[in-house]
Amino acid sequence: MIKEIISQYQNKSFLVAYSGGLDSTVLLYKLLEIKKKYYIKIRAIHINHNLTLLSKKWSEHCKKICNINHIPLIVENINIKNKTNNLEEKLRIKRYNIIYNHLFSDEILLTGHHINDQCETFFLSLKRGSGPTGLSSMSFETLFGTKKIVRPFLKKTKIELQTWAKKKKLHWIEDFSNLNIDYDRNFIRNEVIPILEKRWSYFLKNCFRTTIICQQETRLLNDFLRERIYKLIKFDDSLNIENFKNIKQEMCTALIRYWILLKKIKMPSYKNIQCIYRQMIFSRIDSNPKIILGKHEVRRYKQSLHFIKTQPSLKNTLLFWHKNNIKLTLPNNLGYLIKNNNGTVLPGPKENELINIRFQYEGYVLILGRSKKRKIKKIWQEKNIPPWLRNQIPLLFYNNYFISAIGVFVVNIKNKNRTKCIISWQNDLKSTTNNFFSFY
Repeated sequence: MIKEIISQYQNKSFLVAYSGGLDSTVLLYKLLEIKKKYYIKIRAIHINHNLTLLSKKWSEHCKKICNINHIPLIVENINIKNKTNNLEEKLRIKRYNIIYNHLFSDEILLTGHHINDQCETFFLSLKRGSGPTGLSSMSFETLFGTKKIVRPFLKKTKIELQTWAKKKKLHWIEDFSNLNIDYDRNFIRNEVIPILEKRWSYFLKNCFRTTIICQQETRLLNDFLRERIYKLIKFDDSLNIENFKNIKQEMCTALIRYWILLKKIKMPSYKNIQCIYRQMIFSRIDSNPKIILGKHEVRRYKQSLHFIKTQPSLKNTLLFWHKNNIKLTLPNNLGYLIKNNNGTVLPGPKENELINIRFQYEGYVLILGRSKKRKIKKIWQEKNIPPWLRNQIPLLFYNNYFISAIGVFVVNIKNKNRTKCIISWQNDLKSTTNNFFSFY
């Protein structure tokens, strides 16, 4: 079966997630058999979680097997200080992010997941109260950032893998921590599934069939939502919710969920999606609702939902620009200010004035071209600057005189005895996250 699956892919380079246990050992040796007849490239990666005193021995076992079979092996270590809260999830996230960073662009990641693993994942999703998407559990093929994970044993039971391994007289690691039922997955594996299998011998395969049905239903729903969502997404990736009050709640929440799915983050819970629906669609038009989703947040501005990365507050930040002939780097990866001939024409500072940059101002402002002062909040609204961006715009001051919101407006300071200067707000900083994929 694995040979048939591998033949489907143009890429013939594979990275095996090799723990040294039964599943990944069978996977490795199956690939070695295929390699005798067909041209494929194999590498392996072993992640040492450092959870037991035997961890180092397991790493040495993996090195030995790979050396014997001439397979390049990557060994990485994970050390988590807090081993009490949600340890399984923390290890999974760290493990897959490490693997992703080692995976070549032309490689496919292969894992040894089987039907038993699929059933356990199904039960964990059931415990969390997941819908069809969560109950879909694992797919044969999953996009992994811009790369792929393939699970060739997903239709095989653990007993089938074990039978093949014994026939081939393979040696693998028995991780006795898998018997520790303090972990949810181990509890399901050792206490729940054996009872169900004893009662119904076909239970595992029927459980697997349910995950396939959920996957099919999810694909159909997503195909339907995809057609509708792109009519609602604006140029800035915000979601137009102008007519959501006239649409059934189930459709609204499905559209919100799919919009967030496109952001490639860990999918929020059912409760969070319902919260976004209630607070964003039905709160007062002048309110500024915010729902935090990990390192991101959903905000509403006018008749649109915006998905933004949470930025540290710059409310009390004060930057002095003593040498204004040198560019001034701004915090929060906002770029820099520089004097040149391409920016905003501003009144220049006097010799004894301190040039400083702030990110907050309250009160009334008279801007150039106006005859009356207005509250700065009204000016931001007029310029269509959403609330979460207002404290990210550099405000230029000379001493305590407010001069300009760079690139947005210039304050009328009614002083003609000043020279002119031109300041640009630029950002050619290379992002450190362009090639980073965070696996949840």
